Amino acid sequence: MGTGAREGMRELVAGADGCRGGWVVAVTGPGGGSSVEFSGWLSFGALWAEARRREMLAVGVDMPVGLPGSERRTADIEARRLLGPRRSSLFWTPPRCVLDATDYAEANRRSRQRTARGLSAQSFALMPKVREVRDALEPKVFAPESRPRAAEVHPETSFAVLAGRPMSASKKQRAGIDERLEALSDDFPDIGEAIAGASWPGPPRPALDDLLDAAAAAWTARRLAVGAALCLGEGETDETGYPMNIWA
Repeated sequence: MGTGAREGMRELVAGADGCRGGWVVAVTGPGGGSSVEFSGWLSFGALWAEARRREMLAVGVDMPVGLPGSERRTADIEARRLLGPRRSSLFWTPPRCVLDATDYAEANRRSRQRTARGLSAQSFALMPKVREVRDALEPKVFAPESRPRAAEVHPETSFAVLAGRPMSASKKQRAGIDERLEALSDDFPDIGEAIAGASWPGPPRPALDDLLDAAAAAWTARRLAVGAALCLGEGETDETGYPMNIWA
């Protein structure tokens, strides 16, 4: 891409959340008050290719990336402490030994052998999308100088930092939806309109809470782009070089 074309491109950040049938992405500008736009993607590889094509500054990804060995990730421990009463919203990250397990029974057995702990069904359910992200991204795209820069996020942690407190209600409840919309409204003034207009033919089929999570991930991506994001588990990497951090 030539210099003139690059100068004409709008600087953008994005938040990506796994949902039924694929991924939902919230795209916005790097400054507070920018509008937000949602889109659906069948695969993480396709959405990452689009982020690269548009030369986005940062993409927050709501999915574990760096996988631990026998010990818990420091980022998960710190995030659960920050979340307090909402800590159950963060599933413990599966160990790397279960990455290629073909079924839950095998994954659970491997986890017990390596960590002396069982694996929850919720954690195992993340594995197909964990593999998608790891297959699409190299460890180097998490470095500060990368463009786009990838970052692992956990939306409930982002919401807690954004609001200055953990959310008080589940995102599946009307009260929880309303408080998350309120938390996002200062930074995304058009969030209600953007959610109302979020539709596209065919899968994926994100639920309302998926859209809210993608927006929270985009909020963190904004902070990452300007060097203001909070890093949990800073400096830790897994055996293959992927960072074991959560950004908020």
